[in-house]
Amino acid sequence: MKRLFFTMTVLFLAGALTAGTVNYTADDSTIFPNPERGFITMLTGHLSAQSPYAVKGSESELRGKQSSEKMSIVLVHYYLENFRTTAQLPDAVLNGFDEDMQVLRNLGMKAIVRFSYAEGTYGSGKSESAKDASLEIVQQHLAQYKSHWESNSDVIFVFQAGIVGAWGEWYYSDHFGNQTSHMNDSRRALLDTLLQTVPEDRCIQIRTPLFKTEYLGDATPLNETEAYSGSPKARLAHHNDAFLYMPDNMGTYSDTTKQKPYIAQETLYVPIGGETNIESTSQAATEASYDVTIAEMSRLHWTFIQSGFSETVTNMWRQNGTFDELNRRLGYRLQLVSGTYGEEVPQGGKLSVSMQIRNTGFAPLYNKRTAYIVLRNSNYSYSLPLTSDPRTWLPNGVVSTVSENISIPKNIPAGSYQLYLYLPDAYSRLEDDPRYAVRLANTGVWEESTGMNALLAEVEVTESSDPEPVDPDAPVVLPATLNKNNVKAYSDNMTWYNTNYFDFGPEDAENIDRWAEWEVELRYPGKYIVSATGYYPNGHQWEIVLVNTPTKYQLPASWAEGVQTETGESTWDLSSFSKGTYTLRVQNIMEWGQPKLKSLTLEYDGELPTDVESTDHPVLSPRTQKVLKDQMLYIRQGDKTYTPDGREIAE
Repeated sequence: MKRLFFTMTVLFLAGALTAGTVNYTADDSTIFPNPERGFITMLTGHLSAQSPYAVKGSESELRGKQSSEKMSIVLVHYYLENFRTTAQLPDAVLNGFDEDMQVLRNLGMKAIVRFSYAEGTYGSGKSESAKDASLEIVQQHLAQYKSHWESNSDVIFVFQAGIVGAWGEWYYSDHFGNQTSHMNDSRRALLDTLLQTVPEDRCIQIRTPLFKTEYLGDATPLNETEAYSGSPKARLAHHNDAFLYMPDNMGTYSDTTKQKPYIAQETLYVPIGGETNIESTSQAATEASYDVTIAEMSRLHWTFIQSGFSETVTNMWRQNGTFDELNRRLGYRLQLVSGTYGEEVPQGGKLSVSMQIRNTGFAPLYNKRTAYIVLRNSNYSYSLPLTSDPRTWLPNGVVSTVSENISIPKNIPAGSYQLYLYLPDAYSRLEDDPRYAVRLANTGVWEESTGMNALLAEVEVTESSDPEPVDPDAPVVLPATLNKNNVKAYSDNMTWYNTNYFDFGPEDAENIDRWAEWEVELRYPGKYIVSATGYYPNGHQWEIVLVNTPTKYQLPASWAEGVQTETGESTWDLSSFSKGTYTLRVQNIMEWGQPKLKSLTLEYDGELPTDVESTDHPVLSPRTQKVLKDQMLYIRQGDKTYTPDGREIAE
């Protein structure tokens, strides 16, 4: 029988935990996955009502890539050539997108999403073009996809503008201006629509920097003031599908002297990625050498690149060591340098935290992500947010200092807590899945089962001399312990014994009319274990009554004779009760005796139901639930406590 308040000892990371200043050991060699960065593969779907998927059915391939290349993102390219002239997409195609994204969610991966209508070109020379769809048709399709993109944005890293021409690369096109490298009215209208359709917290990558500057009418790059604002300038990003092909990456740059510095500044705030397309072995040896590749990716802050195209380049990288270096440094790679932490803090006080964090990757983080300092011991886990934005921890070896005084909850139990740095996904659907949390590049800190990074330090939380007052008007949420601090009312002739005990039994009088009442909220109908702490010199019997006029439920509960008895138990079945607020009364049913009741505890018997009302805290992933349930840990966020399956419980 599992009880809600019973806890087990948790095995923490091996090694001594120290207080004060900690110096960390960097891990500059291990290749491991981290969300939203790294090598990618591409999955392609030519959609129809009978075949609406690009990802589903490729689970084995993706697991292999996760194992061999530590992939966390995949380019999902949807071709809609079967619907070039069809105003409305069938539901099967739209639902297929949802199913594809669920596959990635199950695997712990994210998508780069591109849609287009032509996989190749037709004709040749000046007449070469591509059979894409009209702006009107595209806009109708995008309107249909809008809700599906929004409901799956948790597993979408970034969108690519796509749509226009062959492969969605904005050059050959029947409907958006053929063989032009400039913005025009139809392309401008398409970007307007995409910016309105794509979820506001996701960037849209476009094929060349000139398209962005002409669309905005602004050739100045993003700066830290404009970044993350949700404006078109802050959301339009870049992809390069001819990386390293010198001198201009096959038309990606119209003026490298101006546009490469522009991209270098922009990509501190919006992501860039893509693929190489060099097919010549001799050209690859010169233009995609280790030194050239590392220098270009470092300068331009690359986050992802195809692992299999072109194979001429990627196979050469595998042979000369470039591939492993890129696998470590594409995107961000965060590592702790040192940290200084307060050694003692009172309940409700401020915990001093100062950390030096180096980013040895090519790029920063781009999508919003909150960093938490977690205080954890064998009973509780408290997640306390930092104000520092991890997106501002700059790359290429820059060391960022995070110094904050973190507010400690007033009702955190006193005791020793280990410290962790936790960077979960910003979406509630993924925030408790450790596969989407950021791993630091240090030895001995990563906890794979929870996605937390141990800071190898501990803090002693001491009792506050100014405890938080209890709201006498608030009902007590069951399961809970009922005592003097949360009592609602008691009988007129009740007197106190040793301050914290209800005195039900003066020895010189009949006691049968003495009672105490609590207002309780029943959120979880089911069976409860009832136990009491008190002083019973000659044994006693209580009657416990839940009143919801005109009905009431009575339970006689008795405990054996003894002093400070805590072992008496009885099971109370509230399975048939509706959720709501009740008056719980404990009443003496013995005429004589001298019982003194200190507290009455109702614990939930077994697992919490799965159909209870949801709370502000999201339900954890099944994997994390199992880990935390096995360890019998609670989760703490702010001033609330939750079970591993996301149900709020009372203190």
